[in-house]
Amino acid sequence: MYEAGACTKSERSVEEAIALIYREMRLLDIALKPANPRRGRTGKALKGSTATRPAGRLKSSSRKPYAGSKTEVVDRHYPCPRTMHRWIALLEDRGFSPVSLRDGRYRSGCRTRQITGEALRLLIHHGNRYPTDERPTIRNLHRDLKADIDTYNFGLPMEDRLACPSRTALGLYIAGFGRFKIYAGRYGIEKAKAKFAVVTSGLVTTRPYERIEMDSWEVDLMTVLTAVGLWDRLDGKTKREVRRMHFTVAIDTTTKIIVGAVLSRTPTVAAAMKVLRMALSNKQAYATAAGAELPWDQCATFESIAMDGGPQFNNAEVINAVACLGQSPLYPSGGVPGLRGPMESFFRTVGMQIIARFPGRTFENVVAKGDYDPEARTCLFDDEQARILTRWLVDAYHGAPHDGLAGETPIAAWNRLTHMHGIIKAPDRHKLRSIFGIPLFRTLGNAGIRVLNLHYWCEPLVRHFLDRGKVEMEIKFDPEDLGEIAVCIDGTWHAASCTSEKFENVTLEAWIRASRDIARTHAVGAAVTQAAVNAALIAANTLSREASDRFGIASLPPTADDIARAERELMFGWTMPATADVHEQSSADPLDGGYPVTGVEDQHPSRDDAPSDDFDIEN
Repeated sequence: MYEAGACTKSERSVEEAIALIYREMRLLDIALKPANPRRGRTGKALKGSTATRPAGRLKSSSRKPYAGSKTEVVDRHYPCPRTMHRWIALLEDRGFSPVSLRDGRYRSGCRTRQITGEALRLLIHHGNRYPTDERPTIRNLHRDLKADIDTYNFGLPMEDRLACPSRTALGLYIAGFGRFKIYAGRYGIEKAKAKFAVVTSGLVTTRPYERIEMDSWEVDLMTVLTAVGLWDRLDGKTKREVRRMHFTVAIDTTTKIIVGAVLSRTPTVAAAMKVLRMALSNKQAYATAAGAELPWDQCATFESIAMDGGPQFNNAEVINAVACLGQSPLYPSGGVPGLRGPMESFFRTVGMQIIARFPGRTFENVVAKGDYDPEARTCLFDDEQARILTRWLVDAYHGAPHDGLAGETPIAAWNRLTHMHGIIKAPDRHKLRSIFGIPLFRTLGNAGIRVLNLHYWCEPLVRHFLDRGKVEMEIKFDPEDLGEIAVCIDGTWHAASCTSEKFENVTLEAWIRASRDIARTHAVGAAVTQAAVNAALIAANTLSREASDRFGIASLPPTADDIARAERELMFGWTMPATADVHEQSSADPLDGGYPVTGVEDQHPSRDDAPSDDFDIEN
């Protein structure tokens, strides 16, 4: 009113303005108050309570309360002009904050502790019993407290006796622990973490392969050999070991696509490496083998990867493989499933939707199992489990609406987001060989590098042989492609090709099968023609595809020990035929017909210049 010119700052003018404002304030809801704000839950006034009185004196009012409401109209005493001037000065000095008008009476009260000495000690003693696994009630604790107080007071004069703390005082002390600590003490820390878990949207990703999560899960299914009659022959320890399988999975957190999956007996490093390679490779062969209708060709180079902190993932081999892709693996804190929400949610979905349908399902505890005998009803082998899991992953899971995608299917989300954002191209065959190839050491000789009775040459390797002679070389051998190997020459890796024909994309398993057939059909030391090798490879490839179709994601990659054992056991009894160019040449030099080293086709080293077995680099 002063700013509008309706009044001045004189005492008389301010008093008239306050009276005018007071008449308007009486018509607002601020004049209403509850008839008795200290009513209990049942609506009755608490014992010993009195109605709250308004500040100042009461005046009669012409305003009536709302019909049927438990309210009354109060008229608060308006301030005098001097008080108004003091209030305005405080507001101007403190930026017109209404809190500055509080007078501080809310801080009044007795600050001296009323419960002391032995009474306080007994109160703390019985209060500390509440957050324990005994789960006592406050009523029973207060009864025990009162009994101890009475025991203490027995025989003491009246002036020395202790007053028993009230149940309210005991409840206030217990409330000071906090709800989480109380629940954790009474029901366990894990249940408390689940009950008081903070629900958030989690890690937000927007692009395919922006974040990959890997973890393993113990499949709740027994794979017993009853159907083939071997179960009764196994001892108790072996039976316990074959009860369950471990399912290692990698998931794209943005699209919820499963980019890799392996079913193995134990959570091994080999299973983790295979899942990692599947995430970088086309997996359509597994889907076709399982009879799936939807494609499983999703692959790219991930931007980040999070793994479980167990030894299956937290080891030098996995860390180095991820480092070769320019990333560093993330290991979220253990015991906090929310840090890997998509992975934990997927495992729960697998348990509910597919594992529960198997006739040989085991249960999480004996109570849930009841009289159900899973051993007698188990009828699925490892390969059948892998086939069913693969079919369910590709068709049922990828093609079903997902709650985490607002009802969109994972396959539709992948197609939409890859078209919108694109993906980082997956590594080529050379990059995959350098990351997942099996490290071996072989001696470089006149025929090149020999691995599994196959010989490999490349131009840098020829120059290295002419310069150094027979030396041990570090190589990397890809069991998925025998057409090439990677060889380290002076710190640089080069691709060396197989000198035999038609070995591109031939797998190690197919070559081992072909070697067995060749060794059986030819006499010791007999030369084998290239046609026989090709025929054996065709037959072995067919058998290998059938085996791969049967085992699918249940098969694991071979190791260096597997290759060494194959070389010792399978490569005896026959000799790999030379290439056609070697047969056409009359020279006995193993480099003739191979790679030109001078750039001119007819300038081959003479027989006298060929390196001998006792080649000395100094001479």
